[in-house]
Amino acid sequence: MKLFISYAPNDRARVDELAHLLNEAGHEGWVDHALTQGQRWEKELREQVEECDAFVYALSRESLKSEWSKREFRIAKKAKMPIFAVIINPNAKSDVPSDLKPYPLTDCSDGVSAESVASLLAALSKSAEAVAARSGRKSAYSDASDEAEEDASGFDESLVQQVELLGEVAPELQALATQANELLTAGKWEKAIIKLSELIKQVPENAMIYAARGDAYSSVQKFDEALADYDAVIRLEPENGKAYNIRANLYRDMERVDEALADFTESIRLDPEHAFPRVSRGMLYYQQEKIEDALKDFEAYSQLAPDDFLGHNNRAFVLFQLARYEEAEAAWKLATEFEDVDDYVFAGHAVSLEQLKRPAEALAEYRKAVQMNRRWKNKLDTVGAEYSWTEPMLVLATHIIGRLRTR
Repeated sequence: MKLFISYAPNDRARVDELAHLLNEAGHEGWVDHALTQGQRWEKELREQVEECDAFVYALSRESLKSEWSKREFRIAKKAKMPIFAVIINPNAKSDVPSDLKPYPLTDCSDGVSAESVASLLAALSKSAEAVAARSGRKSAYSDASDEAEEDASGFDESLVQQVELLGEVAPELQALATQANELLTAGKWEKAIIKLSELIKQVPENAMIYAARGDAYSSVQKFDEALADYDAVIRLEPENGKAYNIRANLYRDMERVDEALADFTESIRLDPEHAFPRVSRGMLYYQQEKIEDALKDFEAYSQLAPDDFLGHNNRAFVLFQLARYEEAEAAWKLATEFEDVDDYVFAGHAVSLEQLKRPAEALAEYRKAVQMNRRWKNKLDTVGAEYSWTEPMLVLATHIIGRLRTR
């Protein structure tokens, strides 16, 4: 079976070990998920997940926090795919959320080995027959780029940038590009960097090669080298808003906030319909306590990506801090109406209802959060810190929990 493996980048080494064992058992463990971050991201993500036969969720504290992993999991649930959870890092053993407990759970927290994945392989074997009988599903993966619209500049903003040589190309150069792409797909970053460096010497004006090498450098945490390559992309394509967004994300990871803000702003200027720079810049503004600026970006994101509850949740969160409680409640209520909403949205909505002296409704919403993740009842300080809740919000939640425990 073709398996979509959802994971956090910090867990890549163990996930590669897991994929290797799954491949040896006759499956295809797919870990390189190329995704264009534009308005079509939800559609593309759904297509990539649904191209697979089953979903493997590699659990760590980082993947359980990741918005990308949560979205991938929700899509798999909605598609009624077989889902398998694998504890890949011991830091997740005590935090497995309740919505994952109905699915087969494999514990590889002490290391990925033939013994630790035996139960997963057995469960996959049982589901294979049902998957084979499922109608309307493709039996083999076809490159999503065949159907995706190409960026007008030829530069594709993706999680793993691939190289394309345009025009007439010497066979030896094309072979070098093919080798580089294969190494990128396999996650063999250092070897890919060598091939890409050879390509750059011979094709120094191709922005995609620099972008691909920058991604590879970033994957091995050589951030200065990655930054130099992203600088080259922008030098070659100064009007490419998505290239600025990629460099801004790197600046943010390097904690160079002023440069990140400048690049997010330039990305928005050049590509005003691109939603993700809005929410990214809004988060940075919030961290700098520029609350009004954060709110403007979250509002813009909600307009550009109206089907993503994240924008409505963030907008509600900031409105609450500005004491605009009725607006916050309305935004949270809107967020809760989407399918497969995360637990923290219901908890936030409950707190806003409590603030507005609507205790019965607050209790009903908070129960939904607790049913999805019992940490909202048992580990409020921990989960509140995870989602940057303020002290007034925690106090209101404590009042709700007090009533919850008496019933």
